[in-house]
Amino acid sequence: MWSHILFAADNPLDRPEIIYGFAGLVVALLAGAFAISLADKWRKRTAAPVRGDEDLLTTYRDMYEHGEITEAEYAELRRKAADKVKNAPAPAPAAAPAPDPTGRPDPAKLAVPAPPARVIPRDPPVPPAAPPDPPPPPGTS
Repeated sequence: MWSHILFAADNPLDRPEIIYGFAGLVVALLAGAFAISLADKWRKRTAAPVRGDEDLLTTYRDMYEHGEITEAEYAELRRKAADKVKNAPAPAPAAAPAPDPTGRPDPAKLAVPAPPARVIPRDPPVPPAAPPDPPPPPGTS
């Protein structure tokens, strides 16, 4: 029924509200598709696994077993990965703090740490053995 009302009077493409509504819908859909595309690229970039040398050896072995590389290529790749693991730089030791130019010792190192605070457990209050006597009614002495 609504289609008869919409199309009965004249050509709907001559009406600006139809054209602007359709254009707005197209722009909104394009903006949403662009936002989804950017979010997908960001997700893939941040979720890319960092492969270690052990993972590379497993990948090379799988490629050799599936026939993607020859035995000679597998041996060469394995040798290169082993060399990389053997020649990996050792982690640098922590740097020593710079000495005080005045020659005085650091007071923070001389301070004796305070012992941890002791928590003394407290017993809960003991309820009275008998309920207190009720107050006398008003008007009596």
